[in-house]
Amino acid sequence: MTVETIQTSPIENPIYSVVIPIRDRCGHSLRNCLRSIELQTINPVELIVVDYGSTPENHQKTLDMLPPCTVYRYETDEPWNLSAARNIGLRRARAKHSCVLDGDLIMEPRVLESAIQIHNDYPPCYITTHVILLSPNAIASKAIELPRDYDELARAPFIKRAEGWGGFTSALTSWWHECQGFDERMKWWGWEDVDMWKRVARAGLARNRLQSIMYPDSEIYHQYHVNAQVVAMKQQQIEIYKAITTNEHYAKHTRGVTRNDENWGLWSED
Repeated sequence: MTVETIQTSPIENPIYSVVIPIRDRCGHSLRNCLRSIELQTINPVELIVVDYGSTPENHQKTLDMLPPCTVYRYETDEPWNLSAARNIGLRRARAKHSCVLDGDLIMEPRVLESAIQIHNDYPPCYITTHVILLSPNAIASKAIELPRDYDELARAPFIKRAEGWGGFTSALTSWWHECQGFDERMKWWGWEDVDMWKRVARAGLARNRLQSIMYPDSEIYHQYHVNAQVVAMKQQQIEIYKAITTNEHYAKHTRGVTRNDENWGLWSED
């Protein structure tokens, strides 16, 4: 199986690259995420969507809703591997700075502008952020229209404000190459971000958090859905439970900065 280039971005010389890894996500939440990228105060932004194992039907639905951007597809029936999906995009990003962004997040308009400011003010650094986890009583994803509803999102009920959430992380693109990406041994999801924070510290990079108090209009909202890990545990999906436990072991007991070999991001299969 190889990484297939479905389409390429028409943007030349982007100042920021945004990587969105997906698998069978082609609904309202992704639409809102994409719209929030379009509304960012900086441009040009390179959008890279990595489809890791979607069904053919959902892959086509995703293509139908995307703006002009770069799309990579890795057709596989292997378990979801968030790290590998992220790395496919990060390895191929062209801007000086690049981030990974979950496809169910909505960024306020100055998130990327603020991230670049932090990178410039505190080089070299790695950026995480607060994410506001919206409650099921918040405005429904299918009803959201941006930019109209940014004020509504700011007032919406939320479950909690999660610190250190991995749904948005930003660094110099050269750093992703230096550390060879997120740990691709980790299947499904869970612990890949904790592992990266430890590696960042070992490499001597500062870890900064994007906070709206210091950087206005830079909140990030997580659109409500049932937590996949909770569902897996309730349904006794042993494969996922074992994978998350194994990921925790890797994060707690693996030393050093690099995790993958020179083929990280499935580079050898291009």
